[in-house]
Amino acid sequence: MSIFVNFLVAGCGAFFGGGVRKLLSDWLNGDDKPFPVGTFVANAVGSLLIGVLLMMFQTGELTGTMNVFLATGFCGGLTTFSTFTLEVFKYFGKSKQNKAVGYWILSVVACIFFVYLGIWLDFMI
Repeated sequence: MSIFVNFLVAGCGAFFGGGVRKLLSDWLNGDDKPFPVGTFVANAVGSLLIGVLLMMFQTGELTGTMNVFLATGFCGGLTTFSTFTLEVFKYFGKSKQNKAVGYWILSVVACIFFVYLGIWLDFMI
């Protein structure tokens, strides 16, 4: 597949993934929440999904084009390291160091766990 086609396929996937992330953020984030729940959920779900997709691609259940659309595009648009980093930075700026560090650790550990869980689930299915 050409670079241009890969670019378009990844972009289409990112369009949908980014849209889902925006919906999750609008639905789950709020000042009454202990941390940005929408971003956390988007990153956790994306991590779980990419673990499953990794195994599906390695076993041949997923074509290269679908992998580009789903893993690179959709999961790339759904998950968001830049927004996560900005949210942590804002907590530090508001002198909420404990909240910043807690959210940072929780997010990183949870996302690693969810990638592993996705890989494990693919083995179990």
